[in-house]
Amino acid sequence: MSNEEFYAYKPDYAIHPGEYLEEVLKSNEIKKKDLSDRLGISVKHLSQIIHKQEMITAKLAVQLERTLGISGNIWNNLNADYSLFCARSNELKALKFTLEWINDFPINELKKIGFLPSVKDKETIAEKLLQFFGVSTPEQWQQYYDLKAAYFRKSPAFSDNLSHIASWLRIGEIKASEIAVAHFDKDVFKTNLDKIRSFTLNKVDEFEPEMKRLCAMSGVILVFVPEFKKTHISGVARWLTQEKAMIIMSLRYKTNDHFWFTFFHEAAHILLHGKKNTFIDDLKGFPSKEEDEANRYSKNMLIPESEYKNFVSKGRFSHADIKSFSKKIKIHPGILVGRLQHDKHIKYGWHNDLKEKYEFILESEPSLTRGNTE
Repeated sequence: MSNEEFYAYKPDYAIHPGEYLEEVLKSNEIKKKDLSDRLGISVKHLSQIIHKQEMITAKLAVQLERTLGISGNIWNNLNADYSLFCARSNELKALKFTLEWINDFPINELKKIGFLPSVKDKETIAEKLLQFFGVSTPEQWQQYYDLKAAYFRKSPAFSDNLSHIASWLRIGEIKASEIAVAHFDKDVFKTNLDKIRSFTLNKVDEFEPEMKRLCAMSGVILVFVPEFKKTHISGVARWLTQEKAMIIMSLRYKTNDHFWFTFFHEAAHILLHGKKNTFIDDLKGFPSKEEDEANRYSKNMLIPESEYKNFVSKGRFSHADIKSFSKKIKIHPGILVGRLQHDKHIKYGWHNDLKEKYEFILESEPSLTRGNTE
């Protein structure tokens, strides 16, 4: 860096050329009408310059040099200095707003997953955050996501943490854009969902890639994105285009009963409901027709209702009974335990050792792994 650059003079004020012109008129007792006549411009235009509403053009600078004897370079320099000062002031205001804007976002979580660089410089973070969302300014982000929020608010899981929810969803969108899928086929999806149901008995490293592959064959992108502290979302179902849908899962509840219920719940939204809606779910039983239908579909898909009622009617819920019935219907016993707990046939603390825990491996592509059983 040169000394000239290091010691560059950047004043915190600048004089509009109109201010200087007004002082010249007063000190020389020249009336605006007289000067305007000599310049060949209107009094209104001259007044606009004096009141900082207009700048002095190069042509007018030459005319002022002739009429007032003040070099055109002086007028041009005043113009340039004032314009530069205003530009810097506006840029500083915009930068300050941008640096405050990033405070609303889950910066640490985005860094952890690798969507923002691990640096402390706020200007760099702000620039990368705009690139992450694909918008030019914070104002554009606000305008764009204010429109989306109208759809988000229809969801039971929506909260006021729009920036956190938008960040979480954006990760899903970015990952989805990298995955090639077939055009959506409802019949193929139904067939593949039957196959995916059998994966509840498999190990994570066996079913995860195959589960994603079968979804992609159906026109549905399946993405896993770790939950952010302020999102409180279990899963999302939405259509990206008329021919391509997406399911995002957060693994908010770590156990396999919640994982599989969430997946089939979101799959039900894709199968049963409109393509214009975004379904953001947190499994709290939000009372709506769509949520009730998705819940019912997921329950029946995992445990056929008639067989479940027959099992419950016997009132025997020992380890052996649960394992025996689960084996009969070819489902993991942890899923049956979760259903029995939810329906209050057994206490929430009972038989949790039959459940499995799934966890995220946080690499460039978040993946699932099997944790310890409770």
